[in-house]
Amino acid sequence: MAGKYDLVIINGRIIDGSGNPWYKANIGIQNGKISVITKASISGELEIDASGLIVAPGFIDLHSHSDMGLRNLIYNKATNRVMQGITTEAVGNCGSSAYGWTKKYAEKYEERLRKFGLNYKIDWTRLSEWKKKVEERGYAINIAPFIGFGTIRTSVLGEEGGGGERSDINENELNEMKKLLREAMEDGAFGMTVGLEYSVQRNAYTEELIEMCKVLAEYHGLLMAHIRSEDEMLIEAVKEFIRICREAGVSGSISHHKACHPNSWGKPYETIRLIKEARDAGVDVICDQYPWLKVAVLNVGEFFRIEGEEEISSREREKILEYMKDDEKWKKIKEEAIKRNQMEEEYIEKKKRELAKRGTPFRMPWNPTTYFVVAYSKTHPEYIDKNFTEIAKMMGIEDPWEAMRKLYIMDDGETTVAEGYMREEDVIEIMKAPFTAISTD
Repeated sequence: MAGKYDLVIINGRIIDGSGNPWYKANIGIQNGKISVITKASISGELEIDASGLIVAPGFIDLHSHSDMGLRNLIYNKATNRVMQGITTEAVGNCGSSAYGWTKKYAEKYEERLRKFGLNYKIDWTRLSEWKKKVEERGYAINIAPFIGFGTIRTSVLGEEGGGGERSDINENELNEMKKLLREAMEDGAFGMTVGLEYSVQRNAYTEELIEMCKVLAEYHGLLMAHIRSEDEMLIEAVKEFIRICREAGVSGSISHHKACHPNSWGKPYETIRLIKEARDAGVDVICDQYPWLKVAVLNVGEFFRIEGEEEISSREREKILEYMKDDEKWKKIKEEAIKRNQMEEEYIEKKKRELAKRGTPFRMPWNPTTYFVVAYSKTHPEYIDKNFTEIAKMMGIEDPWEAMRKLYIMDDGETTVAEGYMREEDVIEIMKAPFTAISTD
């Protein structure tokens, strides 16, 4: 079929997303739409020779955080997404969204942004208002917004220590949460996300989540779940997710499915079996994953706080280095870090016992000296994939915190760690499943 088109893409290997093998053909585009896919010669005003290249529909990223820090509003060209071939992204993941909150919550979000140098006035609460902002600003790709359960729960109950630590909530509070969820769904949310390893959300009983998801079901909404545990309680967390979807009657996806600690390696063989079993029984569940081995890489400096700062960015590593090189200042920030870690571990053990009484699983503590592993060291690459307890032994140092200090100074503040790491065999096992999608997180 010969013809004249606005744009033609010729000689490409086409993967059309149907599951069929690739085939070589030419594509003719007219008025922004594909008019023809043919093996015949075609011509156009603009011609792209895709010889040796793959031509495919735009990718859908099921798990993105582009709404965090208001990136959709500030970095609206989405260059990093377009360069990867991503044309649609789901946002509001892990229970945290930049909308669907109360005015009081919005004010606190503004405060958090200011700590990262972003002086942005948040003058919206509902998803519909946020969408209008994004549309006015313009955005390079499509957005599928989800409402965050953590945003809702924190808006109604408060932060941990201010009410959000409670697991038992009353009917009025649950109804307020349902109201915010309904508003978001009526404003066009595709569903709700949860981040059940994170503060406030982690305190919810399974039954609370089922009740919220029953509202989702009214709108045929989807549940995107950062499940309760990705390490020692991984299998229990997957079972909880399947139970929520089954009892609430919603479709769902396990976000960034993985086994990110040696105590969970091998478990994806069972979790994939559980998902398949649920699907065979009529429960519409899938998962997505990112295809690399390290989780949430961060600068070691973020374990420490200085002069009342809530958290330390890697941009402030010079300040961290200054404190680490001074014995008295180091003693102070080390003691504070150890105290915070001890308080968190005590809280986790307490909540684990509390939630277990009703069959709700809970994650293990993420100790900076045993859970995190080195992802990058400028001076000692042999420490990569080792935790600081192991590194301390390699250094001949008794205290792993001192090993952390020593390596950070040697690396001139460039040491990074991963919040867990995966086994390649497990990543491949998850990827092989026909119901697994690839995401970026």
